[in-house]
Amino acid sequence: MAKDRTESKYFTVDTDIELHYLDRGEGDAIVFIPGLSYSGEIFTHQIEHFSKTHRVIAVDPRGQGLSTKTVHGNDYVTHGTDLIKLTQGLGLKNIVLVGWSTGNLEVWSYLKQNGIDSVRGAVTIDMSPLPMNPDPTAWTEGTIPELSEAASTVLTNPQGASAFWYEYLTQVMLQHTPEPDELEYLLDMGRRTPYWIVHELFCNAIFSNYLDIAKEAARRIPTLMYIAEHWADIAESWYNKQCPETPTYVMGGHLMAYEYPDEFNTRLDQFLDSLDK
Repeated sequence: MAKDRTESKYFTVDTDIELHYLDRGEGDAIVFIPGLSYSGEIFTHQIEHFSKTHRVIAVDPRGQGLSTKTVHGNDYVTHGTDLIKLTQGLGLKNIVLVGWSTGNLEVWSYLKQNGIDSVRGAVTIDMSPLPMNPDPTAWTEGTIPELSEAASTVLTNPQGASAFWYEYLTQVMLQHTPEPDELEYLLDMGRRTPYWIVHELFCNAIFSNYLDIAKEAARRIPTLMYIAEHWADIAESWYNKQCPETPTYVMGGHLMAYEYPDEFNTRLDQFLDSLDK
């Protein structure tokens, strides 16, 4: 078991399908799940910090990062199943799940399939459990025409997908202007997921509805939701209404854990400390 250094490992979840994950530390487990097209590597700052007190697992979901690229299973039901197989196969104990963006859907999928009481706590970062909603007062990923255009036109070819991620990364995900090397690093991490997998996952994500399981989890286990500043006026009030038992914390942009690791980690430390009280 990795303790003092981060190890790169693989776990077979299905025939000829391996999940890549980063593993460091020992003790109760924190499992980090990245968003669409990204890998567990995006949580480098969290791996370094939390592995001092926990066993930290940072996953590359199916089709992303160094995990197997496959024409089937590019949906969040399957991703949730994969995550269950991984945590059970590694024998992880007292698990806290931490999802970012579409990684939230994997957290809720895991809870729906494996039972809410199968984890010690659930932390979600900046994505609604109901990504598409015609209600103008709801927290969504965009208007229906915007989401339709992305699904039907933009993400259907490599050039469109690259342009999509460049705009999203520079306009939404980060609050600072990245230097060219940093921008290329983040774009390259996303490019490890082929555009056709991104397209399948995006379409599945926007039609997902995990609101009921998010509400149930809020009532039954410790939960926390991080929300980015740019849409906090709508997102926080809507989520507080849907899941009043879940504390919300507003900070940074969509990629807050990467951009502001000290503040992010401090709030997560507080959540973890609360589990022991």
